[in-house]
Amino acid sequence: MSSLYSTIGGGGMSPHASVLTATPETTEQRRALLDELKRRGRACVGSKDYLNGETLYGKGIEILSTVLDGDDDVSKADAKKDIAIFYSNRSLCRLQMNRSSEALEDADEAVINDPSYVKAHWRRGQAATACENLCLAVDAYRSALKLDPSNKALTKEVKASEKRKVEAERLLAEAAAAEAEEGRDEAAAESKKVTVVDKTNGKGETKKDQNKLSTSTAATVSEEDVSVFSKSDHVRGYKIRSDGKKTSYFDNELDENTKKLIGDITPKMIDPNAKQSKQVQDGSSAWNTAGTWEEKDVSDWAKEALQGLLLSCKYVLPEGSPSPGSLALVSKVATLEGHASYATVRGKKRYIYEFSVIVKWTLTLGDEQASGQMTFPDVDGTCELGGGYDLVDWIVDSGTPPGTGPLLDRFVRDAGLRDIIHQKIDEFVVLFRESY
Repeated sequence: MSSLYSTIGGGGMSPHASVLTATPETTEQRRALLDELKRRGRACVGSKDYLNGETLYGKGIEILSTVLDGDDDVSKADAKKDIAIFYSNRSLCRLQMNRSSEALEDADEAVINDPSYVKAHWRRGQAATACENLCLAVDAYRSALKLDPSNKALTKEVKASEKRKVEAERLLAEAAAAEAEEGRDEAAAESKKVTVVDKTNGKGETKKDQNKLSTSTAATVSEEDVSVFSKSDHVRGYKIRSDGKKTSYFDNELDENTKKLIGDITPKMIDPNAKQSKQVQDGSSAWNTAGTWEEKDVSDWAKEALQGLLLSCKYVLPEGSPSPGSLALVSKVATLEGHASYATVRGKKRYIYEFSVIVKWTLTLGDEQASGQMTFPDVDGTCELGGGYDLVDWIVDSGTPPGTGPLLDRFVRDAGLRDIIHQKIDEFVVLFRESY
């Protein structure tokens, strides 16, 4: 895989140092770097390496922010959509690291830059829920569902968030009522107070109690005086090693057998004169100047596999439907754009894929036929298996028989054939991981 930035950057402790230190000078270089950051970010999310994912998406936000500060209105329009994706994905990383406030800030920025981006509203709902801002969460999920009304997962999120909000309001009302009742009880108790004669020494202790306490304290101090510990050492958590030295309770003393098993772990000095290999192996990523990130492009295989699975999508309308036995299917994959690769990062494999898919569909109704197309813009590693894929640009061709709209919505757009398409995309993801 070639890259415009194959000679930029020079390693470092991070496997992503080459891209994180790169500075694009042209529009083409900027596009190439942003694509590389997206690929690596998705790989990090897929392997739950959210810290590196956050850093990579942050680099993309930094680059795109400079475009938005410029004077090119055309570039600004594209940059707004791009930066919304980077903010949305960084929000996901931060939420997974329990930094919900920062995740909500990123989700807000994503919505501001591209209000039509479904995932931005979705991330906002997730982050708001984590921040316990349930009113905002409900609004965010409703906004996402308004943009994608047929999304079953979003429909569930709206219902769940509404339920959480109602439950929270109920608990607040009960807490307020309990607090008011407690206040009334305290006021009633205050009015019934009586004076009690104190027969102790004025400190709540009898002389007999004081004598017992003095005897106990003296015995304790006497025992400690003959110990190797000071009076407070037992509280601080000290202990005695086998060599007689006093040390922290948490000190881990290794026996000889354990030392032999571990071997020599003494830090070694790095040779400053040692040269790093800059050679790039055939098929591996040209960004891997530090030898920490090996990536191989398998886009051709992935496109062929995904297209084959999509063309196998068929759905027969069930008994009880308005047209039982009618066949809905994917007749053509009109567009399949994107890439797939797998990376080896310090011995661990990560699978990276990102596709935009447009499929043509038909529904045969006796002697007539309905047709159209639908677009799945985000088939990538941020989508969980079984969670479905966003659908946009639902189109019904002009020659479709009149009155078939409700049937198409129910068995092609919202369920039926669409569910089969989701299943086949999931099958592709599983096949990708098994094949490489």
